[in-house]
Amino acid sequence: MFNNLFFYHVLRTYIRFWHNVIFYRKVEIKNFPTDLAPNTPILIVTNHQNTLMDALAVVLNVGARQPYFLTRADIFKKDFVRKLLMYLKMLPVYRLRDGMDEMQQNDEIFQMCVNILSAGGTLAAFPEGNHGVQYHLRPFKKGLARIAFKAETAHDWNLNLQILPCGLYYTNCQKMGEKLVVNFGEPFSVRDFKAEYEQNQPRSLTQLTKRMSDEIKSKMLHFDDLPHHDTLKWLTDNEIRKDGDLMDNVLNKAKGLERLRQLDAETYTKRLEETKNLKHTLSKRGIEAEIYGQPKPSVFALVLQTLGLLLSAPVALYGWLNSVIPYSIPFYVNKKLKDKQFSSAIRLVLFALITFPFVWLIQWGIVLGFTDLKTSVLYALSLPFTGYFAHRWARWWSETLQLWKLR
Repeated sequence: MFNNLFFYHVLRTYIRFWHNVIFYRKVEIKNFPTDLAPNTPILIVTNHQNTLMDALAVVLNVGARQPYFLTRADIFKKDFVRKLLMYLKMLPVYRLRDGMDEMQQNDEIFQMCVNILSAGGTLAAFPEGNHGVQYHLRPFKKGLARIAFKAETAHDWNLNLQILPCGLYYTNCQKMGEKLVVNFGEPFSVRDFKAEYEQNQPRSLTQLTKRMSDEIKSKMLHFDDLPHHDTLKWLTDNEIRKDGDLMDNVLNKAKGLERLRQLDAETYTKRLEETKNLKHTLSKRGIEAEIYGQPKPSVFALVLQTLGLLLSAPVALYGWLNSVIPYSIPFYVNKKLKDKQFSSAIRLVLFALITFPFVWLIQWGIVLGFTDLKTSVLYALSLPFTGYFAHRWARWWSETLQLWKLR
């Protein structure tokens, strides 16, 4: 199934380019362990907020490793999507809602996972078992702990299976042009739980699962105060463009707010109420938290920025006119989605594999029919650069207008 390594590498490299360079404004990989031997088996566990995009964030950014990823089975229903996911080494996990007959296939999938780890491979999965749009780590299932112990005990505790926690952070998980941080923690060994496992297996499952949860929670943006989730997110969004490390800034802000909640509930409540009012006022003016929180440029710098955008507007217009169709098709498809959290994944897949390649090919053919080969080749070469520039220009223009409103 996966012996065509050349095709796998080509496909992964191509999708990685679209994912890391085009779809996201910036993808930052933090603390991925480079000191583990290539044949060390690793189980990567991460939070699950953004459907298929979470899996791609890990699969595409773990160096030379080729991880298999456990993914909910219902996204494998379409034949084209199934083939694509299988080539990317994603394995279906069936849930009760998929039916009891389907659930029985999990035994085969879980044994496959044990075999992958036993061969020194890399397996990745979401211990939460489902996705949720909020920045909050939900309770874990114990299935991954069972797989880990089954693999380790099959080798008499000599497999050296490492659990690698990872926290995924999106500045906005539904928009294109945002920032993504893939924040790895320190790997820890399943052998650390050997004594507890041999004494009390159910308790060892709980302890390993809790260790996974605690490690991931320390590497991601997590809010316990869910009734005030949106207000807390707005406050941490203020930190996105400040000097220093993005992830450190955001996590320190969240930790500071949680400490305030624990130590001084009255001040905390007052702070949130003031923030809620400010957020409402700025939202009506079309000002985002990220823009509000950044250092404000001087009037002179803002004038130069505006002039630069005006002078480059013809290039952006050219790019928009030639890319409006492939950009628009995925947004039209997304309107029919039942689960809107799949919107970013659908856009990425359609952008990379269907709309841009095929629509631009058709446009190039039309231009070739009316001009000569040299002109049509120059036209084709201009499409990706101006198409991307048009998208970025629109964001720069929006941000510049917001900065003027804050003067």
